[in-house]
Amino acid sequence: MVQPPPSTIPRWSLAGLALLHAAVFAAAASVLPWGAPTPFAALATLLALFFALTAALALVGSPRRAVAWRATAFASLLFLGYHTWLLLDSATYIAVLYGSLGEGVAAGLAAVWANLVLFTVPFAAWGIAVTGKLTNPRIVGGTSAGIALLVGAGLWRTAAAATPEPHPSPLSDPNQLPAALAEIVADLPPPLPDSATASLMTRDPAHCDAPPSPELATLVVTYLRRSAPPDPQPHRVATRCVQATPAELLPALRAALHDAATRAPLKLDLITATAPLSSAHSAPDAFAVRPALDGICHRGRCFMPWQLVALDHFSANAPLAFIDDFRFGVDTHRLARAFGRQPDPEERIPLDGLTRVTTRPFMVDQDGHLREIPRMRDPERPFNQRTVQEAIDLAERYIVAAQAPDGRFRYLQNPFTGRVSWQGFAVPRQAGTTLALCEVASDTPPVRKAVARSLKMLASLERRAQDFSALAQQFGDTPPRFAPLGNTALSLIAFLSCRDAVDRQHDQLIARLGRFLLALQRPDGGFHPGYSLQKDEIVLGPDPLYAGGQAVFALTLLEKLAAAEPDGPFPPPDQLRAAVDKAMTYTATRYWAHGLYDFFFLEENWHCLAARASLEHHPHPGYERFCLDYVAFKSRVVYDQDSRVDPAYLGAYGLGNVIPPPNTPAAGFGEALAAAMAIREARGLPQGDDPARMASVLAFLVRQQWRREDCFACAPGVEVAGAFSESVSAPEIRIDFVQHSMAALGHGRRFVELQP
Repeated sequence: MVQPPPSTIPRWSLAGLALLHAAVFAAAASVLPWGAPTPFAALATLLALFFALTAALALVGSPRRAVAWRATAFASLLFLGYHTWLLLDSATYIAVLYGSLGEGVAAGLAAVWANLVLFTVPFAAWGIAVTGKLTNPRIVGGTSAGIALLVGAGLWRTAAAATPEPHPSPLSDPNQLPAALAEIVADLPPPLPDSATASLMTRDPAHCDAPPSPELATLVVTYLRRSAPPDPQPHRVATRCVQATPAELLPALRAALHDAATRAPLKLDLITATAPLSSAHSAPDAFAVRPALDGICHRGRCFMPWQLVALDHFSANAPLAFIDDFRFGVDTHRLARAFGRQPDPEERIPLDGLTRVTTRPFMVDQDGHLREIPRMRDPERPFNQRTVQEAIDLAERYIVAAQAPDGRFRYLQNPFTGRVSWQGFAVPRQAGTTLALCEVASDTPPVRKAVARSLKMLASLERRAQDFSALAQQFGDTPPRFAPLGNTALSLIAFLSCRDAVDRQHDQLIARLGRFLLALQRPDGGFHPGYSLQKDEIVLGPDPLYAGGQAVFALTLLEKLAAAEPDGPFPPPDQLRAAVDKAMTYTATRYWAHGLYDFFFLEENWHCLAARASLEHHPHPGYERFCLDYVAFKSRVVYDQDSRVDPAYLGAYGLGNVIPPPNTPAAGFGEALAAAMAIREARGLPQGDDPARMASVLAFLVRQQWRREDCFACAPGVEVAGAFSESVSAPEIRIDFVQHSMAALGHGRRFVELQP
């Protein structure tokens, strides 16, 4: 390299740009919420020092700044190259393991890589061009070819590591296996009177004589075995790991079940493939085991996939400690504890020594039927008029049974432990659940009683201020200080929608809550976030998420009621109409006015529900168009046949196969889609692909719902039929998961010709 004269090397511009880059990489190393020290943080710190040195030499005008600049340029390219390799290696492992990378994961990795390029390539290219170009093309070409060869070999090795080694089948025709297993099960004693409430849940791994390997066929069976005196229990849960040559496996299974008390419930997991795990690969450890599909063995001790789900291992990893709800994948510390270790919290626990096992899962349900159930759900569950109505009825019964005598609906329930929690109870969830009962549930005495109890409880939260009232939740003995918009808006929707079910006894409260929403409306048509009960004044600010659409929904329902009953205690119909029109116009023209309108929305389902509720008495073309545009955007992210995801996920959306899609977003989209289709129907617009899309969403929800026959591991005496967990790999049930799913099924069914 020929050293350029110092006069040609920029000074102030170089110093400013280098300082900016130094700050960015220092922040990346120290501010980003890494769970532990990482190579990225160390290398980012080192690169930040390179940039800082270059900036310092440029600021003092040192002629050595050219050398520092060139060194920093090559360090930047090395940093980019190393992390590009890590991203490629990680993407290859995940794509092979899960069948595809998934559009969401691919977009995330591309965004990370683009940021690395932005803060390395421009600075490096400028530095190399100014301080002396690369003049030997042979060296450049040879180096590039060598790097490409090494990268290709490394990715081939990574793909091989992600591919499991198959195990032999006990039958030459694997399709005959269910019939062979059913024949063995049929010889066992019939179901006992109390086996319908029995659970096969066990926290202990199966103990195999040898680690599962292709040399032996391995089948893990969990069943109820007969107890021997003086055991007071007639039967106990037992797990056996049956290992034999493929030809001898089924006779060995028959022998292993000699002490079975009953044929149902019974769980069978045939291990079909294994792959050793290692933390040496670039893919995050959290993604090394496929949620709800893979089990884990440590030598001869094995947890089956359903056990890992029941023990909540697939939502154990918390990469951002300050966001408790952001959890996905396995956590190596929890896995170590499951296998009996007690690691130090600060100790790094690698995956090495563990084996990922793929299984073919069967169960004999409480009725004695043998079924194949990947992810603890029946993939063959039919989708038709009967099953949709059954799903709605089951959800209704679950919600009614989940109500306490004081009117509150249970917040959390774990189907496998039976643990119930009322912590996290929130007014919007209570009101939303009540609304779902009034909109789509049956008109029966139990439902009416549940609605009346809930509305009475909500009414007890009233806090009067000036000439209006708000609903505010009290925590402990401390009086509430703030009344958020959403509490009152969604509760008012429930009071209005359920008015006939309780003989209109809350009309005065409805009027006061309506005046509260009018008072919180801004001059531009939007809504302030809430009211300070402590200071007795409106808290100024922008529209809170969800609550703006709920406020429009509540006011348009109240407008319709006030117009029908002008002598009632409600605000004047003209005042309500003007407020609704102003809110709709604001939403249609200013609320989401940005350059990415066609490509990006947040969760705006409530605006669609408000637009549908206004079709007969207050149509607003612009507001309806906002809903249609929002649904068109969300439709692009819903999985269809072209999405390259597992068929079980069709109708939902998320991060491809890598993280199982949560049920509530799919249900919320179903609610919005039903509203958009009602708008098109009223306007005489074509429905296009939406009926098929609606059928896909509802079919997904029908498959995701807990049924009695799926609950072979549910806690004894715990009724979860009709409920929805967060996803197939995150077991906890929340009342709003059930509420939104029931509402989507109830509103969406008529658009796929399922309405009775």
